[in-house]
Amino acid sequence: MVNETKYGIISDVHRDPRIVPATIDVLKGLGAQKLLLNGDIGEHQRTLEASQAYVAVILDAVGKSGLEAHVQPGSHETVGAFQPVLDHFKSRYSNIISAFDVPKVEARDHHLVFLPGSDFTMRGEYQFGNDGKLSSGLYLPVERELLHYREIIHQILVGEKRFQGFLRYSNMDDLRSLVNEAEKTIVICHVPRRFDVLEGAVDMAYFAERADGSLFPGVVAEAMIRQQHGDVSESQMRRIAAADGLTFKVENRGNEDLRDLYAELGITKAVSGHFHESGHNAHDRLVRPVQEGTLVNELYWNTGQLDSGQTGILTVRDGKVSYQNVRLQDHLR
Repeated sequence: MVNETKYGIISDVHRDPRIVPATIDVLKGLGAQKLLLNGDIGEHQRTLEASQAYVAVILDAVGKSGLEAHVQPGSHETVGAFQPVLDHFKSRYSNIISAFDVPKVEARDHHLVFLPGSDFTMRGEYQFGNDGKLSSGLYLPVERELLHYREIIHQILVGEKRFQGFLRYSNMDDLRSLVNEAEKTIVICHVPRRFDVLEGAVDMAYFAERADGSLFPGVVAEAMIRQQHGDVSESQMRRIAAADGLTFKVENRGNEDLRDLYAELGITKAVSGHFHESGHNAHDRLVRPVQEGTLVNELYWNTGQLDSGQTGILTVRDGKVSYQNVRLQDHLR
């Protein structure tokens, strides 16, 4: 008897959440039996209420789909805009499951393991790392230190420190206790591990670096320059950027600690998003392309940015995996 499961995967919804219901219909039409929402399904709006409404449009569509759906944040979600909405829709729809509540799913022929958050956030409040001093949990950043939520009441009562938002921290070392059969394990994380080959890699990123070392997406920097200077050529773009203290770069920007941890644990299958320039790239650990629709034991796949019409289906059959890149424009008329 063949064991087969098809997961429709959605991530990086930055512009219009109303694209999600149509996306789910397309994925269901292509045979998706379950859904994985792999981060960046929340986006900053002008008010907290508007940010919550953004997430609500997405989760309401997921709930109405009736498909079992595992949900985790990426680099854009804030605790206040994401967590209460997720809690509300979890209580309303039994098919919505938080990765914080269920960090591991064990099927007969495969395991899903979730690592929520991002190592680099765009004003988001969900981070992961491997700081040995921090266990996974909810914290308040206070004057260059982190307070666990249990200390919050004490500080409110006796202190006068100012709180600036929350931080939900996931320690990647949690994977050590979650992964007990590496050959069966598929890690679902918004951020990919680091690779050393640029062309075709799931972690290839185009970004702008300021003089102080801070980073932001290259396409955002280009848009800012065009807004101020009009339609400029590529060479003019680079000169203006340099004058503003910006340097454009294309590099592998995956997480190095994840690379080492995956190698230690024997992880050879991982699904990511995050880097828009790498959408729909898929390869093995040596960054050799993996053919779409081919069942393999080794796959690193960036499922793409929904804003660009990129989504996909992960098929697991008797422990092996294959992927299908889905372009919404091919299915929506």
